[in-house]
Amino acid sequence: MIGSLPVRGLVLALAASLATPAALAKPIPIEDLARLPAMSSVSVSSDGKTMVALVGPSTGNDQDRAVVAAWDLTDLSKPPVTVAPDGRDSEFISVAALKNGKIQTVVRQPFTGRLQGCAEGSAIGSTRTWSVKVLLTDTSFKSFEEPFIDLGSTRNISKSTADCVRITARGSVVSTLPLDPDNVLINRISGTSFAREIGLLNVNTGAFRSTYRASGDTGADYIDPRDGEVMSQAGTDEKRNTFEQYTQLKTTKGGAFEQHDALTVDAVNRQVLSVIHRDEATGIYYILTNKFSDKSAIYTYDPVARKLSDEPVFLATDFDATGVVTSTAAHDFGKVLGYRYAADIQRTEWIDPEFGGIVLGLEQQLGAESVNILYRNDDFSLIIFSASGSQMPERYFLLRDRSQLEALGGERPWIDTADLSRTELVYYNARDGRKLPALLTPRQGWKEGDAPGKAIILPHGGPWARDFGGWDMSGWVPFLTSRGFTVLQPQYRGSVGWGLDLWRAGDGEFGYKAQDDKDDGAAWLVSEGYAAPGKMAMFGYSYGGYAAMAAATRKNSPYQCAIAGAGYAESAKINVGIDRGRFSRLAFGKGLSGRDVIKDVAQAEIPILVYHGDRDVRVPDTFGKAFYNAIRKHTKAKYLNVPDMPHSLPWTPDQQRLTLTEIEKFLTNDCGL
Repeated sequence: MIGSLPVRGLVLALAASLATPAALAKPIPIEDLARLPAMSSVSVSSDGKTMVALVGPSTGNDQDRAVVAAWDLTDLSKPPVTVAPDGRDSEFISVAALKNGKIQTVVRQPFTGRLQGCAEGSAIGSTRTWSVKVLLTDTSFKSFEEPFIDLGSTRNISKSTADCVRITARGSVVSTLPLDPDNVLINRISGTSFAREIGLLNVNTGAFRSTYRASGDTGADYIDPRDGEVMSQAGTDEKRNTFEQYTQLKTTKGGAFEQHDALTVDAVNRQVLSVIHRDEATGIYYILTNKFSDKSAIYTYDPVARKLSDEPVFLATDFDATGVVTSTAAHDFGKVLGYRYAADIQRTEWIDPEFGGIVLGLEQQLGAESVNILYRNDDFSLIIFSASGSQMPERYFLLRDRSQLEALGGERPWIDTADLSRTELVYYNARDGRKLPALLTPRQGWKEGDAPGKAIILPHGGPWARDFGGWDMSGWVPFLTSRGFTVLQPQYRGSVGWGLDLWRAGDGEFGYKAQDDKDDGAAWLVSEGYAAPGKMAMFGYSYGGYAAMAAATRKNSPYQCAIAGAGYAESAKINVGIDRGRFSRLAFGKGLSGRDVIKDVAQAEIPILVYHGDRDVRVPDTFGKAFYNAIRKHTKAKYLNVPDMPHSLPWTPDQQRLTLTEIEKFLTNDCGL
């Protein structure tokens, strides 16, 4: 294990050299959070020969668009080959190394045009959104191809349909098939039917061979990472006023799909089940499900006997299991190395002492909350990994022979992390006695016994989502804590990933009990001495923006102000685009309902900042403007339009600079915090 080897002193010395000197407690400059990461979207090809990343340009005037860089791992003395985005408005947003020098890139550019109701586009008139292409290239970057759309099927379709394909129905690499020297597995989209097919793409010749087509409501589930064969598929059937999710398996390689009733779950009541692994030697499947317990657990399933294991092979008492970690080495390919579960961060219970020992040793030596192995060869003589935590933006390393550690770079090496606070998982009681998890990040420099100070309640979006600790990619948590705010991220009822009971408890309660949960979190901060009464605000985005709007329209609010990003003020708005069929009405109609807070604007007593991107199609800016126009008649309100901003990350440096600057001004000048 790494901790017992001579590398220990080297790792500690390197960690010390990467740490910045002890600094005065001061705000992280907005520019340090807004600017492009120095290095991100890092991956290594399955053959271990190429590493790629998005990097911030080091020269030139265009400092707000990332460059793709590719390194030859067989000779790191050579500088990386780079390519800048082509065109004035296009930009790279992700990159992934495949094999044989082939690279997948994702490029986006602004789009304004008629989509005629395609997915989240407007039914009438033009939609302002982003067009995204998934392209294949190589380390020379001389040509880019688009194999993820069946271009032959797009020849006779309308322009609006062709635009819709690229905006909403992108294909991608499904598996790199690490043991296959020539092929990767992709899903590809038909331009006429939008149907998906899975097949093998030869990265050397560009030839595509279809291996699986979805039919009706049935789609691929588990895919064998050795050869890309689809081994299970799942679909839904209406049964007795509900919908059941069924699973069909192949008992043997190359066999036919057969339905297995033991794997059927009630989809409307949010039972979930997925096939996550198959043991090659025995043919036994691994099943992830919450059918038998509040928390998702992992069982084994014998497809011949048609029987699940009597007990789970892995159950994390307080957390949902999320999957397995398996070996990609040729000599033990597919061996289960550990079980994954969702705690404060994604964690792993390692059952392989060698692999687990290396990961845990590196975490300990580097002071990281999480180490992610990006590549390892069969004998662990070459390991490339990332290390990160709530106090550590992602850093990338290469470890040779378990003793020679090299720093490859980091996302934000310019940020002084000396006084950043660690995010911790805490629990507090709601007013009805329900125990709620939350992520707590104390203000910068806080020590136990310090006087109460300022605080922010920061609810997540979704609402069927959850927060994780670790480094906050939005920048909001370090932005706020470095400005003297303690941040609490309540996992209110309706949050997913904390068990079925908490998820279902949010049904119909958004704006009601789910809103109480956030206020009860504020009260807990006061009772625990983190926050002073009269020194709190709520800030949220998407559903969190709805929660901030709700906070502003409640009487006797515990907050001095609210900040609502990309929010909606009518519960029906969240069902737009999904509440069409019978399954959607049964599964989502009640579950995502709640208070129409726009009707309560006359109760507003605190100032609010509403901001919205004008290329947001998930929650259109008309929603934010409608609420702003209603509430400004009753309290002090500001509206911020963010040019070209989509709903979700990545946001451009200009958009980050603008929003963070206006949030800081509002908290200081209008909120008095």
